[in-house]
Amino acid sequence: MPRLLLFAAILGVAVVIYALIDCVMSRKHEVRSISKTAWFVTILILPLIGAGMWFLFGRPRSDGPSGPRRPAPRNPTAPDDDPAFLQNLEAQRRQRAREQERRRREQEQREREAKAGEAGKDTPPKDDKHDGEGNDDAGSGSTGVHRP
Repeated sequence: MPRLLLFAAILGVAVVIYALIDCVMSRKHEVRSISKTAWFVTILILPLIGAGMWFLFGRPRSDGPSGPRRPAPRNPTAPDDDPAFLQNLEAQRRQRAREQERRRREQEQREREAKAGEAGKDTPPKDDKHDGEGNDDAGSGSTGVHRP
């Protein structure tokens, strides 16, 4: 008989402790009947009766008080599922494409300048001092206009 009483006492204490922990861990807005604080006090003052009432009348239901809960936002499991990663990847791709386009244009510009420089070397330099009309004075010539 003493073993049975000891087992019942240990079981009763375990139920009360479980009820207290369950009460503390539940969300305030999901507790039924009375407030969360009132349930905690009830379990402490009337240990077995309070714990039994908590499990019957106060514990949150599995489907919640006002219908089903919203599903928790799902975290991406792989990098290609993460929208932020995909946006970053796309931005990097665009940046590389712009950089390649800029380099290509610079190369084309250098090639054009090199061709223009080679074309200028092939023709003899023009002497601007004498343009074949003789004198560069302002009063000379048929129109009287100074030619450089």
